[in-house]
Amino acid sequence: MQKLYGQAGVGWSALTAREREVIYPVAQGKPNKLIAMELGISTRTVEAHRARIFHKMGVKNAVELARAVYAPTRRSSPFEGDMSAKSPVPDS
Repeated sequence: MQKLYGQAGVGWSALTAREREVIYPVAQGKPNKLIAMELGISTRTVEAHRARIFHKMGVKNAVELARAVYAPTRRSSPFEGDMSAKSPVPDS
């Protein structure tokens, strides 16, 4: 097993193919036992992948992982910044 020292919070690029398979069901809140059955691996293996995913993604729990996985990237909104910009809603 490779050492994780120095890899905390490195993100997607450090995840293995199997960790990428495990990350979505974990972020969805599925139990380890169900993930194991769906992937055909042991519950203990899921637990190990889960621990490495949390470490590599720099999160402490599944809620933080879900935010990291599913949070949309921040885009500029027509409601931010210059208030003189035309409103996207037409005047009545």
